[in-house]
Amino acid sequence: MLASFVAWWITRITELLPRSWINAAAGPSDGVVVDTDCNHSVTVSIRRGGRQEPVTLGAAARLAARMPVLLRPPPEQVLEKLQVVPAVPRRDLDQLLRHELARITPFSAADLFWRWDSRPKTGDRSRMTVALTMVPKIAVAPALGLLAEAGIRPSFIEAGPTQRPRLLSIEDATTQPGSLLTLRSLGRICAGFALVAVVLPFALQELALHATNNAIDALQPQIRQVEALRRGLTANDAGQALLERETQRTGDVLQVLATVTRILPDDTYLTEFSLRDRQIVLSGRSAAAARLITGLSTDPTIRDAAFAAPVTRTAAAAADVFSIRADVAQ
Repeated sequence: MLASFVAWWITRITELLPRSWINAAAGPSDGVVVDTDCNHSVTVSIRRGGRQEPVTLGAAARLAARMPVLLRPPPEQVLEKLQVVPAVPRRDLDQLLRHELARITPFSAADLFWRWDSRPKTGDRSRMTVALTMVPKIAVAPALGLLAEAGIRPSFIEAGPTQRPRLLSIEDATTQPGSLLTLRSLGRICAGFALVAVVLPFALQELALHATNNAIDALQPQIRQVEALRRGLTANDAGQALLERETQRTGDVLQVLATVTRILPDDTYLTEFSLRDRQIVLSGRSAAAARLITGLSTDPTIRDAAFAAPVTRTAAAAADVFSIRADVAQ
């Protein structure tokens, strides 16, 4: 019961794994490898990390207690066949092939160690191409008997090339291919998942930090521009404050000039205008310079208006030449 559940669970997990992972897991497994030939003689070796070293049958019997035993028959005893069948769920495909074996081969399912690998048929998703790998039980029965006498019980028959073997279960010939993954392959997959679970949070954090640093670097030109504008605004504020202080001390020249222009009559024009420490000096010509003092005195922003020099009359222009000094109210 437990073995069936484990086989079913492994099959479901295998279906979810990327094909490249499954192919990688299909590499040669560590274990005791028993090679047999057509004369039913056996050669035993121990395989670790893809390397094989010959051992005696007695040593193999001791190692078989803690390592899987793989029986490799000669290539001519391995039967392979491609079969096109209707597309059915994987859980039903094994039963379908069990009934088909007696029709498409000289053997029944009970006479074979076998496995199947399927893929959708190209151009027709309603059908599947199934690759059958079979070894007649009678062909390896002498080798199995010899191993049994030595106390060795193989778990799998290993067929195909050494670097990408296919495993056929001896204990349960109906086990689906997904359940034939070795403990080492499953350990590698679980270790990979564990490594991903441990490393992934740190990797995501590092990626987020890297993206943040890149965003900060990309914003540096804008940041420098903003800082330059801020310094400019600060300098402008300082200049504005200085200008306001000077305006308070000397007076608003534009405002004073506008007031003088409004007060002076149209027959008067200025040849000189100055504003210093809230004191203005007006020089120019007018048809009647005396009335200018009266006009300036009536405005509340101008005080103490008086001639700064004697008024002279020009006969040629029929106008008075004047110079007036006044104070600007704060």
